[in-house]
Amino acid sequence: MGKVHDMVTEVCTLYFQRMRRYVYVTPKSYLSFIEQYTSVYSKKYSELKEEEENIGKGLIKLAEAGQGVEELKEDLKKEEVQLNIEMKKANALLKNLEIESAKA
Repeated sequence: MGKVHDMVTEVCTLYFQRMRRYVYVTPKSYLSFIEQYTSVYSKKYSELKEEEENIGKGLIKLAEAGQGVEELKEDLKKEEVQLNIEMKKANALLKNLEIESAKA
């Protein structure tokens, strides 16, 4: 920031050489610059902090969803076993019905 202040001072000198008008850079303008810089920095930092928190929450939700998917896969495997048992029972019952209907 000090370098920027020095650069502005040099430009003021060039301005005087070309336009023959004095322009001054005072410590107050330098302090205003520092104040503005810190306010912009604080604002951007808080925005980034908020985005970081949102991303963290999103990652937690994704991890929870991944665990939920794994649990559902395990439940699905159990249900498939039960489904196969019930299908065998249904096929046996269907064969019995075909035999009975053929007798009738």
